[in-house]
This record gives sequence, C-alpha cells and structure tokens, in this order.
Amino acid sequence: MTQASTLPRPLNRAIGGPLVGENAGEGAHSGLRAVLGAEQWMRLPEAVRERFAENAAAVTYAGAFEIVRASLLGRLFAWLGVIFGGPVTPRIGNDVEARVFVRPNGFGVEWTREYLWADGRRDVVRSTKVITGDARLIEKLPARLCMPLATWQENGVLHFVSRGYYFDTLFGFKLWLPGFFTPGITHVEHIDLGHGWFRFTMTVTHPVFGEMFFQTGRFCAAEGLE
Repeated sequence: MTQASTLPRPLNRAIGGPLVGENAGEGAHSGLRAVLGAEQWMRLPEAVRERFAENAAAVTYAGAFEIVRASLLGRLFAWLGVIFGGPVTPRIGNDVEARVFVRPNGFGVEWTREYLWADGRRDVVRSTKVITGDARLIEKLPARLCMPLATWQENGVLHFVSRGYYFDTLFGFKLWLPGFFTPGITHVEHIDLGHGWFRFTMTVTHPVFGEMFFQTGRFCAAEGLE
C-alpha cells in the first residue's frame, strides 16, 4: 500500500477559479486549450480540463510516488543539477510521500514538487509552465534552463515531451545544449484516474545511455496543505 492511501480525501469541488486573470499581465495565458486546440482539448476528461484550464486556481495535491528511479549516470546528472537549482531530485526510493503545489502567476503556472523522504529529508523541484503568444508551451527550470514541450492528448491521456533544452541568456539569445550532454528526452504523462485522483509519470531517456530517470505516483487535491 502506498502512502497516498493515508492522505486526506480529494476535494469534492471544481478547481476552476479567477486567480490567474487577476494577476496575469495583458496577453498572458496559463491554460492548455490554446496549445492543444479545441478538438483535442474536448477529448480530455473533464477533471483534466479543470486542472489545466485558463483560469485554474491555486491548488495543492497530495499523494505518493510508488517509484522514484534513476540510473547511476542519471543520479550524477541530478547531483550536478543541484548547482543549477535542482531540476530533478537526485535521490531514489519507493512509496515516497509527496506534495505538488500549483500556483498561477503573471507569467504562467509554477509547479513545485516536494518529496518527503522516510528519513526526514526533503527535496523540492520547481518549474514554471509558460505559454507563448503563438501557443507554444515552454517549461522554465531553475538557472534559466528552458525545455520546449510538444503537447498532445491520446485516449484521454495528456502527454508532454521535451524538444531540446536551452539556456535563456541574459543577452537575449538561446544557448541550445547538444542532445548528448543533456539527460535526454523527458516524457511526462498526466493520467486521470477518476474520483479526484490522477497519475503523474515521468520518463527521461538518453539517446545513447537509455533510461536516466523514471517516476510515477498518484495524487489528488487535498485540504489543509500549504
């Protein structure tokens, strides 16, 4: 049994709300409808559309990762990444209690994953999903590292797949990283499980060294967590 089953019950309310519109600058977007297109958007389960709606409110999800796995090389990448703000946790384990804080802001939506390890340690991974004016999705990681994402739905499952990595430099140009020197292609799946629950699965695969990271866990919106 995972630790997710011992957490508070899911909220029995819609997540949608006006928060983004109050804080966003002119022309800012946070919902995925523009990225997916109306037809693909309507094929998603209603609960997924609520979570990724244009004006979705701030929410905290609670649950657990049944698996947090990384290869030896992947863990080396992760520990080196700590220098740049820790874009991925360097630790591994099973049934790891976790929280996900989703906070809209004037630029996009910040997603913060908090891993609560059994020995009392805590890892925090932050990124911000930003939708550009031409409806492209960019995930912005610490240290100005950016990851453009291809986004689509298939059989009701929402997919995010990286299309390279670059540093958004202070001089206004993009410094793209050669594929060999990155962790690889990141593929995230958001799978609705019904009754307020969803599954988050992330796989990172290097073109030469194979799987670098794999994480999967179940989450639901929960009260009383900040």
